[in-house]
Amino acid sequence: MNVDWNTFATGIIAPEGPAVDLGGHITLVSRWTGKVVSVDPAGFVTDLVQTGGKPQSVAWTPSGRLLLADAKNQALFQIAPDTGGLSTIADSVNGLRFLGPNDLVVGDYDVVYLTDPGLDMEESGQIVRIELASGRTSLLAHGLRFPNGITITADGHWLMVAESITHRILRFELLDGGTRLGPVEVFYEFADNYPDGIVFDSEGNLLITLCGGGTLEVVSASGRLIASIPTGGKQTTNCVFGGLDFQTLFVTEDDQQAVLSTHWYVPGQRRFSRSLSRGV
Repeated sequence: MNVDWNTFATGIIAPEGPAVDLGGHITLVSRWTGKVVSVDPAGFVTDLVQTGGKPQSVAWTPSGRLLLADAKNQALFQIAPDTGGLSTIADSVNGLRFLGPNDLVVGDYDVVYLTDPGLDMEESGQIVRIELASGRTSLLAHGLRFPNGITITADGHWLMVAESITHRILRFELLDGGTRLGPVEVFYEFADNYPDGIVFDSEGNLLITLCGGGTLEVVSASGRLIASIPTGGKQTTNCVFGGLDFQTLFVTEDDQQAVLSTHWYVPGQRRFSRSLSRGV
C-alpha cells in the first residue's frame, strides 16, 4: 500500500489524540507540555488550554461536546471550545480515583468507554464506562497491561483496545447495551513495539499506530495484516479521520513533532469516530 504523507502542522511537542471538527480544525494534545492545541485548516497552531496535567486524547460527541482524557489529572474533562475552560465529567470509579485516563471512544447514548492505564506502564490498567448525562461510572475490565487506543466496530458489537505492553489488539463483545463486556479475545498481536492509537476505515480495516516502530499498521476485519506503512519517525502515536469526505487520515508523530495527513483510499468509519462528520 503506497502512501504519501503531507506535513499538516509542526512544532507540537508530543502530539497525540486528535479529533477534527466540521470546519476542518484539529484539536489535539501536546502531552508533555500539558497543553491542548488547535490547528486550523491552514496548519496554524494555537493553544486552547493548559491543563496542568498530562492530556492524552480528545474526542467530539455527536452533540458537539469536546471531551478530554488527562492522565496526570486523573479525570475526564469537557472543554469549552470557545474559552478553553475545563469542567470535570468524572474522576473516579467504585469510590477510587481514576488511575490516569489515556484514550476514549463515544458510544451510543452518550456513553464514553475510557482506557485508564495510569502513568506507569508496568502497572495494571482498566477500562471504565461513563454516562455523560449523569457522570455515573462503572468498571468494565481490569488487570490490563497498559490499555491504550480504543474504538468500536461500525456495528456496535465489539470494543477494540490496544494493549501496549503485550503488543496486542484486544476485543471485547459489548453486552447488555454496552453495560458489560464479554471475555477478552486477542484480535491481533505484533512481534514488538507498542500499538497506540487505533481507528477503523469504512471497509472495516483497523489502522494502528505502532509507537517505537514508526509505522501505521493496517489489519483487515478478519485479523490479517494488510500493510505496514512508515511514517517518517519512530514514535507514531495516534490517528483519526476528518475532512469533508472523511477521507483525510491524520496521524500524530513525536519525532517530527507533527501532524501528518494523507488521502486514504476509502473514507474513515464515521460511527464512533473521535471526529465530527456529515453523514452516517
